[in-house]
Amino acid sequence: MISSSLEQHRQGVDYEEGTDVQNLHAAIRRDERDLQVRIKPFSLWVMVVCGLTIFFVGFCSSRYAVNFSAASLDSTSPPQSELNPQTVQSNANPARVAQSVGAEADTPAVVHIVMKNMKFDPATIEVKSGDTVEWTNEDITPHTATSAKFDSASIEPEKSWRHTFTEPGSFPYNCTFHPDMKAAVLVK
Repeated sequence: MISSSLEQHRQGVDYEEGTDVQNLHAAIRRDERDLQVRIKPFSLWVMVVCGLTIFFVGFCSSRYAVNFSAASLDSTSPPQSELNPQTVQSNANPARVAQSVGAEADTPAVVHIVMKNMKFDPATIEVKSGDTVEWTNEDITPHTATSAKFDSASIEPEKSWRHTFTEPGSFPYNCTFHPDMKAAVLVK
């Protein structure tokens, strides 16, 4: 009975408790929305263009031997490919060079070919009968040196393979994995 008299007493009075709570909740929701960080994602079109650009720059730089290292920008020293035994010997004592050339004329030589950037370097070499050619893979994929007269099988990255040429002739060869990699050995 006492509870029913309290309810009757409260029925006519509005304490505005409900509206204050609703206003408080609405203000908290507004503050939370204002604090949210909104990140707009890249459009798919921008991501495709960036990805294709990165791909083509990487492909062209590896395919056409573009070197972006600081060593390639040093203009005081010649590039590695310009250093050859004749350049090194020209700075040596001329008498000593003549002796070494005479001594080396009869001994079989080992000629090096590098597989790098999907190319054989040098593409054409001339050797004497009895000389050995060594192919070194400095690329990131396996390669072969395959001809009608020789086959290296798969040469893994950072590995080498040798073949001694005993008969004169022209020996064109290619990589069986990458048929557009072509070169030739000329044996005198």
